[in-house]
Amino acid sequence: MANHPVANIDARAKCVTLVNVYDVEPEKQAELIRALSEATERVIRHQPGFVSVSLHRSLDGGKVVNYAQWKSKEHFENFMKHPATQEQLKRFASLAKGVSPALYEVSAVHAEPDHAA
Repeated sequence: MANHPVANIDARAKCVTLVNVYDVEPEKQAELIRALSEATERVIRHQPGFVSVSLHRSLDGGKVVNYAQWKSKEHFENFMKHPATQEQLKRFASLAKGVSPALYEVSAVHAEPDHAA
């Protein structure tokens, strides 16, 4: 089995999370996912303070959620100051009807009990 990166959501971690919800036309959903994924792979994941990005698509085709973790609010803010970042964000927004970003801290995590023990 291939080694795949896994995002770690932990209330004890000191990171911040960007949750960005894009409202999209269903015919644009795959294109936005592809654009976000390619930008993350090429540029975003190489930025100081980057932790992870998880992309989610709604089953009805009308939304894309970008769940991005950064080591600190300062790392995220520095990333956002880059002109290239602003250009990418404009490109992503051009594929959407609406964009709703906000920064969060993880407050609690609940998971399936470990049945292996």
